[in-house]
Amino acid sequence: MRIALLFDISGGEFLVIMLFVLIFFGAKGVPDIARGAGRFLRQVRDASNEVQREINRGASEVRRAAAEHQRQVRGMVEEPPDQAVPTQEPQVPEKP
Repeated sequence: MRIALLFDISGGEFLVIMLFVLIFFGAKGVPDIARGAGRFLRQVRDASNEVQREINRGASEVRRAAAEHQRQVRGMVEEPPDQAVPTQEPQVPEKP
């Protein structure tokens, strides 16, 4: 059974990468790299949340403006009368 990790990396591939990092940076450098990666991911997540909040704020402003516009349009439209008003036709004099 294959367990997919980030970027579709299997467990074996992940272990090889971790071994390379450990050999290349040493045991003392790995915690610093992990801290830096954690800070970077937190900044990305915070920026993503801020963008999402701005989009939601803009969408709610558009919804409010649309609702206000609908209320104004409904207030301007008059209800049609229940009975039609009869119109007078011009009277033509009768011929004798």
